[in-house]
Amino acid sequence: MNRVAAIASAVATLAFADASRAESLDMNTPSGIERTLRSFSGRNLDVRQVYDHGGSGNIGDPKSFAARSVNDIQMIRAAIAVNKPLVHQLNARGVLLGNIVNADQAADGGITVYYR
Repeated sequence: MNRVAAIASAVATLAFADASRAESLDMNTPSGIERTLRSFSGRNLDVRQVYDHGGSGNIGDPKSFAARSVNDIQMIRAAIAVNKPLVHQLNARGVLLGNIVNADQAADGGITVYYR
């Protein structure tokens, strides 16, 4: 009987691990980041400025974030716009909604917002 309980416990643990991993794989997709931004509490917020060299559309610093489509950027801005505490926190740091070009979520739940 103990063996059956141990196997059942192991299977349950693996099922929960897979569910949390699948959720983390979705967190930086356009729909995943949009969901997060709408309800983000503002804890662990990182704001980074990026530079558009000569209006070419090549955003060069930092080079570590993936560029998003215009539609994705609009979705990110709309998600932030409905989260008034987040808008106030970004404004306090000098970030205007129209200047935001990307956002991503870290594994610890923190958000990085990129702006020009």
